[in-house]
Amino acid sequence: MRVYFLVVLAICFMAAATTPDYQPPVKINANGAPIVLGVGHANPLVTDWSGDGLKDLIVGQYISGKLRYYINTGTNASPVFGNYTFLQADGNDISLSAG
Repeated sequence: MRVYFLVVLAICFMAAATTPDYQPPVKINANGAPIVLGVGHANPLVTDWSGDGLKDLIVGQYISGKLRYYINTGTNASPVFGNYTFLQADGNDISLSAG
C-alpha cells in the first residue's frame, strides 16, 4: 500500500512540474481587420452564445467594462466575425467595472 501511495504521489508531482505548451498569440479579425480594443487587456471567451452550433466570440473591454459580442458566420474551423454588438441585460449594455 505504501509503495502504491508513493507511486501516485510521484506521478502527481511530475504532472504538476510540466510546463504548459502555449501556442503563439494570433490576431483575430472582424470585418477583415484585426480586432482592436484600445488600452488594457482583452478577455476573450469562445462559446456558442447564439446556440447555432458555431463558436462565437465575446471580448471584454478593459476601460469601459463592456462586453463585445461577435457572432460567427463562418465555421468552427474557420470562423468569420463581422460587426460586434454589446451584450445587454434588460435593454442596457452590460458593464463590469475594474477592481
